[in-house]
Amino acid sequence: MTTTAEPSATKTVTAQGKRLLLDAALRLAAVSRSLSGLGLRELAREAGLNPNTFYRHFKTVDDLGLAMIAEMAARIRQPLRDLRFEAAERAGQNTASKLTFGVDLARGQRVCSETVELFFHYAAQNPQAFIVGVRELHGSSKVLREALEQMMEDFANDMAEDLGKLQLLPSLEPTAVRQVSSMISRQLFQQSLEYIEQVERRPQICAQAQQQILMMFAGATVLQAVGELRLGA
Repeated sequence: MTTTAEPSATKTVTAQGKRLLLDAALRLAAVSRSLSGLGLRELAREAGLNPNTFYRHFKTVDDLGLAMIAEMAARIRQPLRDLRFEAAERAGQNTASKLTFGVDLARGQRVCSETVELFFHYAAQNPQAFIVGVRELHGSSKVLREALEQMMEDFANDMAEDLGKLQLLPSLEPTAVRQVSSMISRQLFQQSLEYIEQVERRPQICAQAQQQILMMFAGATVLQAVGELRLGA
């Protein structure tokens, strides 16, 4: 007699083993070292698994790190995009659209405020992942550095695309929106460590990040206008 339960059970065990290894690596790396400095026996011991189990799920420690990065991006990237449109819609219901220095401040402030809050909330809920991620940006593994750089660029591309669709910066050139979005993405990842570690200052850190984002976009708009005036002179 055949049964269909066994493949499902095997898959569950496999998923659990991978999860245990990922969580163990985060705990160890967040405390004192980079991922590349972890020993497989140490990692397996922390996860409560046989050392050979590692190779059922990952080829190398870099492979494990890439899985961490992919998981982080998958959990926060789409929620941020969804929230931008939801926040813009809520703001649009309450205020008339009015441009100030080429920026739709009413909707822009709402979108900025809510997305920054969501990003920092996620960082606070996943401190080990952010601590390890920011550290690996300057770590010895080129593979992980490049993957993290790409993740931040993906976040920036999402932001620039969404801002264009929402028409929050209609007078700013798309290339400038993309450039500022890249700066913001990197800034937020760096500020996430402050937000995680300085619990008593979280409201101020969040408010400062929101203000800086608005200032960067407003500044880029003014600089573009000045450049256009010079060309027309």
